[in-house]
Amino acid sequence: MSRIVSSTFALQAAGEDRAVAREEARQQVEKMSEAMIKEKGLLNHAQAALLLDVSTKRVGELVRLGKLTDFTFLGRKYVSMREIWDRNKQDLKAGRPPHPMGQRFPGQAKAAARTDGQYAASYFKKQREAANERRRAEFRKKWREILQVRKNERKG
Repeated sequence: MSRIVSSTFALQAAGEDRAVAREEARQQVEKMSEAMIKEKGLLNHAQAALLLDVSTKRVGELVRLGKLTDFTFLGRKYVSMREIWDRNKQDLKAGRPPHPMGQRFPGQAKAAARTDGQYAASYFKKQREAANERRRAEFRKKWREILQVRKNERKG
């Protein structure tokens, strides 16, 4: 049984089981803290993808290929901030020439400014919600036109 499922069941279990789950979580948090100090921080895959200007699938692929070290704490996957910066300095992109320094920094600064410092998906969620709102507005506009035409047909 995975740690997430076991910790979820532990919330509903007897006091002893909850105590064991709480102790395991505390140990994992300690290990995570040590790893964060050693690796100069940890990023989730979405944050790493944003900084590397690749997809989250590509980050997962880099982990599988051994190019990035995978850390799993409390059921969540993280990668090393140090490795991300090293890879970013190399400016490796499959099939693309390296970006000039003038283009590199603004893109990174823009990506970093749009995150909340914890989870990069909020930026993508905001973009998706804005696109959905535009679609809804267009849809409402079309329906109003259709209803107006029908209303005029009934009158005439």
